[in-house]
Amino acid sequence: MSVTISAANGAGSTSPLTILSPWETTWSARNVIHDLIGGGIAVSLVAPRPRSGELTLLYDTETDAFAAAALHREETTFTLTETETPSVSMSYVVDGTGIRVALDEQTLLVWTVTVGYQEVIP
Repeated sequence: MSVTISAANGAGSTSPLTILSPWETTWSARNVIHDLIGGGIAVSLVAPRPRSGELTLLYDTETDAFAAAALHREETTFTLTETETPSVSMSYVVDGTGIRVALDEQTLLVWTVTVGYQEVIP
């Protein structure tokens, strides 16, 4: 994977080694289901939210990992560009679980940055 994440406010960009697997995303449903007095239901159809989830980014140095975390603390939107798997590319804001930095427990050599995201439509 060739990944670049850029801040819309000009604060900079980061290029992790990869986005770790499993990568998955969710589209939350927003349909409203109404119980009817006489029984049955009525449904108000609403388009799902844009995708959301968590990205786990891999870095080979502590400095790069903490710089990526600092970038994601900016009050801005971010553009993720993935050249090998374009369906991963998106504009997003930090959401949900926020931002976590961790030293990989197995190797003790690489660092991960996990970012909760909510896609936004530019």
